[in-house]
Amino acid sequence: MVEILEDNGQLVILIAQNEYARYHFAPNRAKPYLFPLRAPNGLSFLADSPTDHRHHHGIWLGHGRVDETDFWVERHNTGKILHREFIERTSGEQKGGFTEVCDWQAPSGAVMLTDTRTFTFYHTPAEARYFDLDIRLSSPDQRTVLLNQTNEAGLPHIRVAESLSPKGGGTLVNAQGKRNERQTYRQKSEWVDCSGKLGRTVCGIAVFDHPHNPDHPSYWFTRDYGPLSPNYGFFYADPIEITPNTPLHLRYRFYTHTGDAVEGNVQAAFDAYLREVSASP
Repeated sequence: MVEILEDNGQLVILIAQNEYARYHFAPNRAKPYLFPLRAPNGLSFLADSPTDHRHHHGIWLGHGRVDETDFWVERHNTGKILHREFIERTSGEQKGGFTEVCDWQAPSGAVMLTDTRTFTFYHTPAEARYFDLDIRLSSPDQRTVLLNQTNEAGLPHIRVAESLSPKGGGTLVNAQGKRNERQTYRQKSEWVDCSGKLGRTVCGIAVFDHPHNPDHPSYWFTRDYGPLSPNYGFFYADPIEITPNTPLHLRYRFYTHTGDAVEGNVQAAFDAYLREVSASP
């Protein structure tokens, strides 16, 4: 059973009556985000507001140059991504999730972008669990909105727990077997995995690029100290244009597992994802 419960500005995601994750959406947040995301031993795969980058929050969306407005860092003169409403929230035996609408509000109060994001969680074993994220970024009116080239972009962005990061003793690897920031930064790959010890248990989190995403497989932003994100378009010279008739649609699967990428069968999980997608209408 997957249950989605509300608790004081958070959604609590329960799988088999155990907390798997929490989603923060209260109006005092600079942006909504998912944290924690729990391993079988209860520790979190993710970090929230680490001392080196206070604006990194588990799994979140952000961009440093929407036209020229910054929705990445969190200062008095930067934009905020505000929860507007949940248009769907479901629990079920095999899966559950929610769909949220958010407004990207500039310091002036103008809404620069609207995003509709859907999280879908599945009832799978704690040692090999996955969930999907579907993102649609739209222009709120008749303007063309530009997502300009920048490293400071993540749709989504992931900040792993320190002990999973290469700097903290973990390993980052992609589908081509390339390792850590030096080999994976700005490289195309179908997936990236970060694994290491949480307490006494080796476990990891992988992000899968949906095969129908633009320019699949994605380029990746990676850093040895913990952040990573699929970065479609953000290493290009030309900006991404979002118009009233051409929203940006991106989809990803997150896979949490025990063991490293090999022991956790990350490639097999990605292959299963491909079969599932190809069987979908």
